[in-house]
Amino acid sequence: MRPSPQSKAAPILLAESNPQIRSAVRSILLHYGFSNINEVSDSKAFIDAVRSIPYRAILLDSGIPNLDSIAITRLIRSGKLGVNRMSAIILLASRSDMTFVYEAREAGVTELVAKPFSSSVLLTRLVAALEKPRPFISSEGYNGPCRRTGRVNPDIEPPKQRREDKVPTRIDELLVLPRHTP
Repeated sequence: MRPSPQSKAAPILLAESNPQIRSAVRSILLHYGFSNINEVSDSKAFIDAVRSIPYRAILLDSGIPNLDSIAITRLIRSGKLGVNRMSAIILLASRSDMTFVYEAREAGVTELVAKPFSSSVLLTRLVAALEKPRPFISSEGYNGPCRRTGRVNPDIEPPKQRREDKVPTRIDELLVLPRHTP
């Protein structure tokens, strides 16, 4: 997927503590025509950048010292860190176990890219986040992009309920089965 001219001009914050990875990601972005890139390498510079400039995308390293990427994502999504509440947050993660992926998703991360990654994976996720953003959800327990990543067509009407479908109408008619734990 090639980025559009609008995406190429989008302001991007690259927060990566490893200088080699930061240089590689910057080179990938420049190669594909992204020109408005701000780089930071530590937690203080990251907080200052997020508070002061509106970014369309934030590439956030999960291993920045003194910065919990999950907690900071929640703060950004809640609006407590300034103007980047709805920015695409792409987490560059050194972990990809299901617990961490679930925590990141629930915190409001737009995309997770596991290290080591290829330039095509990074570019695909970044362009998708910039050009086809998912709707932003604000609710009591969650702030962030819609967690549904599949196609949702709002024009398709859900199936109607038929009278012959025996769906419980009262709570005491429901049967709750206990989970069997091995």
